[in-house]
Amino acid sequence: NATTRSDIRDMRIGLVLLLSLGLAAALHVQPQPVAHRPSVSCFAPHTFPRCPTQASPAPHSSGGGSALRFGRARELRIKGGAAGVNKWLASAGGLATSAVVTGAANLFGLAFTLVTGSHKLTDLVGSGCFAISAVATLLAGGGASSPRLVASTSLISLWSTRLASFLFYRILKTAKDDRLSKVFATTGGTVVFWTLSFLWGFVVLMPHSMGCFAPSPAPMDAAGCASAGLAAAAFVVEAVADWQKWTFKCKPGGKDTWCTDGLWGYSRHPNYAGEICFWWSIFALSVPNLAGSWPALALGAVSPAFITLLIAFVSGVNLAEARNDERFGGKEEYRAYKKGTALLFPGIL
Repeated sequence: NATTRSDIRDMRIGLVLLLSLGLAAALHVQPQPVAHRPSVSCFAPHTFPRCPTQASPAPHSSGGGSALRFGRARELRIKGGAAGVNKWLASAGGLATSAVVTGAANLFGLAFTLVTGSHKLTDLVGSGCFAISAVATLLAGGGASSPRLVASTSLISLWSTRLASFLFYRILKTAKDDRLSKVFATTGGTVVFWTLSFLWGFVVLMPHSMGCFAPSPAPMDAAGCASAGLAAAAFVVEAVADWQKWTFKCKPGGKDTWCTDGLWGYSRHPNYAGEICFWWSIFALSVPNLAGSWPALALGAVSPAFITLLIAFVSGVNLAEARNDERFGGKEEYRAYKKGTALLFPGIL
């Protein structure tokens, strides 16, 4: 029918736009050889000349031995500090690449929304830019030969593509997102939304973005495989939970009650639980590439902490709980379900 043909046409248009944006970003990002990345050796001298007025101690004297030991210790401290700064400077390149790609995607989303007023590309662009940025930073950092970085990129791209396509399919079926109608009613609200969307993508991707520019990418070990495995399991949990709730709501009367099918019988928000675990696992996978620089490691830890706080207290669990309490709080069955079912993680929270 006409509605189905329109939905298919909108889906094709959206996918073409997203692929075009990704291709444009890839064409403008050139892999950067490790040898050409910035380091403190570019700015500091390689030798430290001795003061001409200072007499050199005899090589076999006790004073000479002390001076030699002091000089070696000082050299080791300088080299250790230089290594940390080198890694931090390299990490900054990954952040810059991510900022450009994620910013370009969300700027496109802002322009599209202001011109058309449509909600249809909101989640496609906002979620889809994760995959574009992840691939762009991998290529720009020259880490395509690192199994750890390829695993991180693949997992993020899979998560991003699945979420973007699911949300795009859902908006085609529902025609609009009531949560965004008031936000997009004003230019200021639209600008704020897309600014927050950019920050969401940029901050959450920081461990991966910095890891892709590590001077010496860490090899894939048992801990890395475990982290990747946990991320894959969390991805499956989130994807299954989203689909179970969608199919439940599509049933007759499904929109008039709360979902208890499948994973929703063990957790009131299994999709959010999966997403939180996914990004903590991606951080764990990236830690060896950040460990040489404590500023990079600390900044990388902001990513999973940020997504956890965002989901738990800002735009996820608390809003869903308030909405369900308002609709079903007067029903004894719902109160029993809420009392007997974990908020996020069964047996923990």
